[in-house]
Amino acid sequence: MNKLEFLTRLRNSLERGGMPVEDINDALTYYEEVFMDAGFGKEEETAASMGAPEDVAVNILRESGITPPPPPVPQNIAQAPLQQKKKPSGGAIAASIIIGVLTFPIWLPVLIVAVVMLFVIIVVLFSLIFAFIAAGIGLIVGGIAALFEAPSVALMALGAGLIITGLVILLCKPVFGAAIPACGRGIKKLFTWVGGLFKKGGKENV
Repeated sequence: MNKLEFLTRLRNSLERGGMPVEDINDALTYYEEVFMDAGFGKEEETAASMGAPEDVAVNILRESGITPPPPPVPQNIAQAPLQQKKKPSGGAIAASIIIGVLTFPIWLPVLIVAVVMLFVIIVVLFSLIFAFIAAGIGLIVGGIAALFEAPSVALMALGAGLIITGLVILLCKPVFGAAIPACGRGIKKLFTWVGGLFKKGGKENV
């Protein structure tokens, strides 16, 4: 906040408090001198040290024997009707239960299929990782065993085994880190959809 903004807000607050014009000018002259004494380039720091202009105006009004007016109520708050969220009535709850029962043949199979698919995806991921690890270990063991009989083949097997094992270790965390949360989000959306079926017949009154 610079000097001009501070003094403008201070003047407006003093005028709303009903302070005489002469006294307002004296107060503004005093605070303008405060800014001048602080030096050039320190307007914001000086304004921050004095506090909000409205609070300064309240102190000035009180020292002058004037009762400060109450702070203005924001227009959007003053005009906004008070709304209280009503609890769902017994009829709304009953309607939700009825809707859930009627849509039972729709959402239950879908829910079961989604859960089974999530389980299958997890099992497949674990199976693939286990298969690659087993293949890598097999190549490493086979390469070590054939190292003295066929060195070139053994080195190729060792290299392939190490590459496969390294790739599995490298990709294991990112794959699970992306696949598991994605499946979880899908199940969450499915539950949200099922919950929406219940609410269609029994919305809360607002």
